[in-house]
Amino acid sequence: MATTAWAPDTFACPICLEILKDPATLPCGHTYCLLCIQKHWDQPATKGSCECPQCRQRFKPRPVLARSNVLMEAMEKLRLSEQDVPDSPSYPEVPPSTEALGSPVAPASQAGLYPALPSSSPHLCPLHQQVLELYCCDDKQCICDECSLMGHKGHQVVRPDEEQHKIQQELIELNARIQGSIADRERVIQSLPQASQAHKSSMQKLITDSQAVFMDVLRSVELSRSQVLELLQAHESSTSVHIQAQTYQLQQEIVYLHKKQEELKRLDSIQDPIAFLNTFMAVDCADVAGDVAMDIRTPETVISGVRSSLDAFKEAAGNLTKASLASIFRVVNEAAAAAQASCQSHNGGVMPSHSQPPSQSTAFQSTEGQSDSAKPDVKPKVKASSPATQEHHKHQGCLSANPVEGSASCCPSEPAPKTREEMLKFRIGLTLDRNTAFRQIRLSDGFRKASLCTENQNYPDHPDRFLYWRQVMCVEPLAGSPHYWELEWTGQRVTIGVAHKDMERSAADDSARLGHNTQSWSLYWSGKAFSMWHAGKETALVGPKARRIGVYLDQQAGVLAFYRVSHNQAQEICSVHTHFDGPLFASFRFWSGVGSSITICELN
Repeated sequence: MATTAWAPDTFACPICLEILKDPATLPCGHTYCLLCIQKHWDQPATKGSCECPQCRQRFKPRPVLARSNVLMEAMEKLRLSEQDVPDSPSYPEVPPSTEALGSPVAPASQAGLYPALPSSSPHLCPLHQQVLELYCCDDKQCICDECSLMGHKGHQVVRPDEEQHKIQQELIELNARIQGSIADRERVIQSLPQASQAHKSSMQKLITDSQAVFMDVLRSVELSRSQVLELLQAHESSTSVHIQAQTYQLQQEIVYLHKKQEELKRLDSIQDPIAFLNTFMAVDCADVAGDVAMDIRTPETVISGVRSSLDAFKEAAGNLTKASLASIFRVVNEAAAAAQASCQSHNGGVMPSHSQPPSQSTAFQSTEGQSDSAKPDVKPKVKASSPATQEHHKHQGCLSANPVEGSASCCPSEPAPKTREEMLKFRIGLTLDRNTAFRQIRLSDGFRKASLCTENQNYPDHPDRFLYWRQVMCVEPLAGSPHYWELEWTGQRVTIGVAHKDMERSAADDSARLGHNTQSWSLYWSGKAFSMWHAGKETALVGPKARRIGVYLDQQAGVLAFYRVSHNQAQEICSVHTHFDGPLFASFRFWSGVGSSITICELN
């Protein structure tokens, strides 16, 4: 049967007018060479205006094009079929011996029911009609001997059977290594219960010892309290007794003075001079009406001295408690981060990249029932919508910007660190929470990188997921001791901050918007300058742009600071001193711009 040849201009590129090479199809349906359309869009005259040269349909943003493998395969099949099909139908000829034997010759119409097979074999080279006995590793296709000397000259060409044998040997070795890895992991799994039990026993003993230490400290503080109270009560009793004794003495002196006064009145009534003199000589005329000295110490000296000592004791105990707790939190957090990093490094080649890391809540939670002496000396927060908001931000959430350097300083009682070396002592490895990510935010690099994309990531439904704002939170709650982390961002605008876990997630208003409610604080780069946002209030800052941002958080002391990091140095952008009701979570918000990304840096 006849075959119609395909015209070459059917698959010609409208730009270069040549046969399509690496064809790419635009969203409007027209197809061009991938390199031709990219060069056309990169020209200065058309740069920034991505449109189809044929139908003039505009595309914004610029489409991400790739080679159409389906069209390439169709073109190749058409080319091969054109080579294999003969110019005219082929009919089998009847040998002369057949007619001699009297066999009937099939009529032409009957012979046309059986067309001739293609002239080329699927195991022959379509160009040289030689056996395809070689394999090009560079182009990944079978070739003949002439192809290896011409079109594939300089490529890695091998015999398929030899390469197959070599690969089979490598597969055998790989299978042996996998089998050994499986055996190693099974042995580890068998030893894990004993290790877990040993770890559990050690931690239970540590918990018991910790309770004993705190009980000893409480008993010591209680004993000191009792001793101080007894001392003050004894001093009060002694002072009362001394006052009563002096009162009795003064009363006796008053009686004696009244008696002398009566004697002097009797002298005044004697008229006889001789009797007056004799009586006067018998009366003791010593001066008994002298001044009386108050032998009582005023309590102001005792009160001021004791109060000063108590304030010093309170401050020293608070500093000691904070330093000890910070050390404990740092040790536990570093151990948890090291365990997570070890787990990710061991499982990086086995576990799928979309697996969700486990939540790490035990190492970071702080107790709510702290004593008043251990809490920061701060007042309760005032809602941003109340009339006292400005006064609250002035005294409670201190934030001041330096118009010259573009930095801000917090209250002097709890200053934020000034050097990067000091903050790196509190570094923590954070991971992004897949259950909070907006559906068009893609997580990668071990849940340390978030990118804004156009495709829906098909995340499962979860109550913690942001449904309206392009936001994502981290897994780890930040409480207790100070924490420090750094991140790098790309794009035009970005919002970096912290938020409480109970911040709204599904609402489309500011209750779920980072920095625009009382549950979150954020640093915002608008494309021109930084600004600080909290409770819908913006504080403008002055300073240059920074692609690497450091964040320092001390939840106990109520300090949140942002830094501009460059050349291993950190320059403060702004800091806030306020009261945080509970653990905070590192949070980020994307703006417009597909391809924008935020990467949490690994700090060594």
